[in-house]
Amino acid sequence: MVAIPSSNPFVSDKDEKKIAEFLKKEVERVGFQVDLQKVTSRSAYYTFAPAKGRRSCTRPNVIARTGRKGGTRLILNGHIDTVSGEIMKGAFEPRVVGDRLYGRGSADMKGGIAAMIAASEAILESRAPLTGELVLSLVVGEETDGAGTREFLKHERGDFAIVAEPTENTMAIAQGGYIDFSIYCKGESTHGLTTIPDHWASAFVQATNLCNRILEDRRIMAKRKYHGTEMNSTFNFSPTDYSPPPSYSMMTMPEYRTHCQLGLVPNTKVAKSMRSAHSAVNRIKEHVAEGNRLGMRARYEQVDSKVGFIQGENVYTRAFQRAMDKVLGHHRESYEISFCDASYFYYKHIPVILFGPGNIENAHGSNEYVNTKEVRDATNVFFYAIQNILTEPSN
Repeated sequence: MVAIPSSNPFVSDKDEKKIAEFLKKEVERVGFQVDLQKVTSRSAYYTFAPAKGRRSCTRPNVIARTGRKGGTRLILNGHIDTVSGEIMKGAFEPRVVGDRLYGRGSADMKGGIAAMIAASEAILESRAPLTGELVLSLVVGEETDGAGTREFLKHERGDFAIVAEPTENTMAIAQGGYIDFSIYCKGESTHGLTTIPDHWASAFVQATNLCNRILEDRRIMAKRKYHGTEMNSTFNFSPTDYSPPPSYSMMTMPEYRTHCQLGLVPNTKVAKSMRSAHSAVNRIKEHVAEGNRLGMRARYEQVDSKVGFIQGENVYTRAFQRAMDKVLGHHRESYEISFCDASYFYYKHIPVILFGPGNIENAHGSNEYVNTKEVRDATNVFFYAIQNILTEPSN
């Protein structure tokens, strides 16, 4: 799978069509009923070089199912798109070094997809009678707008979902949300060594100052602990569509826009998470307003926002814990900082957890890899989880 480029079409000149065809043949081979579900994304924001100018793209989800309808419905979800391979040398030339498989998408999240598919194939080969239905939801578009999972959930429901994002084989019971926004600042062009910082001639200095104020605001950069699991906010900012010429080292920048992403700590209810997000936005706007009172010329521009979730314990999470105990000897819980498709299941009132091999911190990096032992262990955990949920009475 890593050798098949499947970068999200809004961040590259590739798409997910080839890997969808590959996976369709793979799961059909062992007896799954498979459908290719057409998904069309239209994006005005998530369009980066070399995908400039692309405003829509149509490609398929792979939806595979087996088992008996009418019983418990278990959904295994994973995204088949990756981020761009441009910053990674040999991104689509997978190589194994020791116990690591390197390549774009190895951790995020083709290692998880491989584990889900191998476990599902093993369940079929074991000829264990399923008391419910197993659905593989292998989707497009997660790295930008989540279009694949959102399209899947327009037509499907389930009793429990497992999303195979990289969690280092811990059970993530919570996932953060985010606010995407920009701060635009207006300055003036003057000599770089004749300006005084608090006169705000430099738009770049204005934007950096405001971002630092956000970082230092404890009411925005929140921390919380839930059942022993620590959760915390994150914040990143970077230039947006603007690269100043080298001469700007001796000049002030007349205008500047920084793209910001604030990771939000979730609450136990979506409504409470939304109130927290709204409060964070208001605090950011207050910092911008205060800066303007001090002479800046800045404005806040909202782009997008989503809230995360905290999943409570239920019969399915306990069945998954038993599978982890059997294979790993533990059922450690964790918090997934990065927003992903799991929240869409939660919004539809489908209990959901995240579990998969790999480390989210290197998932988009120039040295992405997945530990091959983690993939094997994840495969075994998925196998016993499917067995616990779909071949044994719930208890």
